[in-house]
Amino acid sequence: MTPENAPSENFRVLLVEDNPGDARFLQEILADEKHAPFEIVRRVERLAEAFAFLDESNPDLVLLDLTLPDSAGIDTFDKVHTRTPHTPIIVLSGLDDEELALHTVKRGAQDYLVKGHFDGHLLVRAMRYAVERAHAEMALASERNLLRNLVDNLPDYIYAKDDVGHYVIDNVAHMRQLHVQSPEEVTGKTVFDFFPEEIARKFHADDQAIIASGQPLINREEPSVGRDGAERWLSTTKVPLRDEQNQVVGLVCIGRDITERKLFEEQLQKANGDLSRNRDELSAALDRLKQAHGELHSVQLQLIEAEKMKSIGRLAAGVAHEVKNPLAIITMGIHYLEQQKYEDKEVPAILRDLDDAVKRADAVIRGLLDFSAPQKLEVGEEDLNQIIEHSLLLVRGELSAGGVTCTRQLQKNLPKLRLDRLKFGQVFVNVFANAIHAMSPGGVLTVRTYTKQLTGVGHNIGDKRSESFRVGQTLVVCEIDDTGHGVPEDRLHKVFDPFFTTKPTGKGTGLGLSVSKTIIDLHGGTIEIRNLPEGTGARVTIMLRTT
Repeated sequence: MTPENAPSENFRVLLVEDNPGDARFLQEILADEKHAPFEIVRRVERLAEAFAFLDESNPDLVLLDLTLPDSAGIDTFDKVHTRTPHTPIIVLSGLDDEELALHTVKRGAQDYLVKGHFDGHLLVRAMRYAVERAHAEMALASERNLLRNLVDNLPDYIYAKDDVGHYVIDNVAHMRQLHVQSPEEVTGKTVFDFFPEEIARKFHADDQAIIASGQPLINREEPSVGRDGAERWLSTTKVPLRDEQNQVVGLVCIGRDITERKLFEEQLQKANGDLSRNRDELSAALDRLKQAHGELHSVQLQLIEAEKMKSIGRLAAGVAHEVKNPLAIITMGIHYLEQQKYEDKEVPAILRDLDDAVKRADAVIRGLLDFSAPQKLEVGEEDLNQIIEHSLLLVRGELSAGGVTCTRQLQKNLPKLRLDRLKFGQVFVNVFANAIHAMSPGGVLTVRTYTKQLTGVGHNIGDKRSESFRVGQTLVVCEIDDTGHGVPEDRLHKVFDPFFTTKPTGKGTGLGLSVSKTIIDLHGGTIEIRNLPEGTGARVTIMLRTT
């Protein structure tokens, strides 16, 4: 390390050592190590003095002698570690005792060094490693707490078992089902501790079959009996849990209580049976009931979808806000490091890669925020053709770079629409960008607009989109065609799902179409994507009602 890239600020070290000679030796060998990023800011001789310093300051590292005038042995370390659990501690001892060293490290010490058996280089390296390990442990603990909070706040039952059926992980929802209060009441136990013998044997057999075959069990609906004897229905998914050698070492399960839905289905089946026995007399009523049931099912699916998207939106917003500030700090750090001088010529390239990665992550975060919290519309009387022209202007660079030509077929004098101009511009930029990326290396982008009136014959459009509009209404239609590779038919139904994308890694976040659909839904319109005949590309159709 040269003076140019030496740390601009040293790590603050508390030295707890009652022997003046040993203390002077430590200070001298640290001073002899040029550019060592450590500074002994305080040296104390007694444990009480160390506590007083820790109460008023927070050092980056503690060098601790176990034998002090007011404390001795492993108890000395325990007291300091309890007082400052997140500060890395290196134990300095005159005893070359391997068992004591191992015991100390197990209790939380970062290292155990024997006095007289190390030089400055070894000490500095141990101190560096201690600080870095402490930082890594804190980051890992933070991630673990975040994951635990996410799992515990999900309403589904989530748990994991080892290969013989012992619970190893459990969440709050599953503990509630088992009528226990803490994970300790579940960990290490089996289904035989919580369910009747017959049900427990069946559950255990299913688990062992999955572990033996390595094949998952997906969304199986099955009856269950709880500890209170109440009969319930569960929808269960179980997948094998594998180790680094791809060997099955257990399983993970996600379950959902569907008792209310099953009861509803049973009641519906009973009602249908009663009606079927009186078919002739109640045929007209049965037709009306079927129609009402169909509408109810449609509304139910819409409500389920809306609640699912709302839950995803809340989760996305929370994750985005948690990650956004750390990304900004990382970016500032990268920009600062780019201004430094380095002997290693690879460092600038690494910093550029880091900056690119942060920018991609930031793009995902912005997409998450757009998806999770669409702002209130600021609508006005707008010309859809003008919004399209402005959006094409914004993507002209991508059109040119991708070798794509644009053909406009825009109907003149389109009716004015009540739109949020900026948000609809975002929709078209997303759709145009997707089309351009699908046509690499080159193609034709066709944009057309026209008006259409719903007559009610075959819905006048040929699919469910017309359910959003009424017969006799005049619609403004925009179609965007590309000559790309299209979308695989088995994935068309997923194109508006959050994070779904057919683009290679780094080319998209999978949020553009989700955000676009949200914006169009807020305007009371519809959007559809379908493949053109004979693999000639894809078409995006946007329909909006006139004012």
